[in-house]
Amino acid sequence: MLRLSLFSREARAAPLYPSTTARDKIVAGTSTVGSAGMLDRKRCEAVYFVVKEGGVRSAAEAMNIDPAAVSRHIARAAADIGLPLFERRGRILTPTPVATAISAYFEDQQQGAASLAARIAAMRGAQAGLVRLGVGEGYVTELVTGPVGEFMRAHPGVRVRIETLSVDEIISRLQEGRLDIGLAFNPTPAPQLKLWARRRVPVKLVAAPHHPLLQRRAKLTLADLVPYPIGLMMAGYGLRKLVQRAEYVEGVKLEPGFETSSLTALNTYVFTHCGVSILAEKGVEIECRAGLVGCADMALDIFEASEVHLFSAANVRLMPAVDALLRTLAVHFRKPQA
Repeated sequence: MLRLSLFSREARAAPLYPSTTARDKIVAGTSTVGSAGMLDRKRCEAVYFVVKEGGVRSAAEAMNIDPAAVSRHIARAAADIGLPLFERRGRILTPTPVATAISAYFEDQQQGAASLAARIAAMRGAQAGLVRLGVGEGYVTELVTGPVGEFMRAHPGVRVRIETLSVDEIISRLQEGRLDIGLAFNPTPAPQLKLWARRRVPVKLVAAPHHPLLQRRAKLTLADLVPYPIGLMMAGYGLRKLVQRAEYVEGVKLEPGFETSSLTALNTYVFTHCGVSILAEKGVEIECRAGLVGCADMALDIFEASEVHLFSAANVRLMPAVDALLRTLAVHFRKPQA
């Protein structure tokens, strides 16, 4: 049987060291230690300072308490664990591996608490944290070269994650708490969303420069497009939702020969003259100026009045970094476009 003693005086006997399993249990807090399954903090602290300072009196000075109080804490810790914490060899007080494990555990706890406090302070000051954005593919370059890039340079400790998603996926993930910020074209209004900013994004018929549709003087209806090969975004994306609304209003159903979830692929489809499409004018302005494609107005007002929306989940308290980036993005999207 082990004596529930503070010190082991059998200096020349085999030391009563705990097994590796026992030591792991003590550090992990899974041994029968106290009513809460862990050593009392003050007892851990006393062990730590005795190990660090090399004696009870020095530990008492460091803790600013009476030496007798330190001895009581050590004795109770040894009783809790059921193993000796120190061996006395003459005037030298030597910690057993159990005391060393407790000391290391207490030091880790102190360092962890300091690290946590520093991280919380950084998050409170919007200098740390993670911001998750879901955006339409057509806005990634604008964001990274503009407001998001500026934000990351000003807040190097903040991690930013951007996913390109459909408008349906963005709204769903915001509501599930899997995204912090959404930027989507033509989203369906929902009470669960908070709108931060909007920007008008006119949508046009885009086709090869000499396409017959571009020769017409009147604005185009969906019925005008039916005879020609057309490519569209897949269901769930903002551009396709806009087309579906127009189909409902005009009573016309388009049958796309090409569907994709990639805006890049759809642009390529048009730029290589495989067919026509309905795209945001801003997204093809460089190609229009270069004469690679041409644009024509659509007859329905909804194409001219379409918008991109910046939003977050409603009634959610935002982390400082999320709030800071949202406000940066809101300023950007409220500015008049050149």
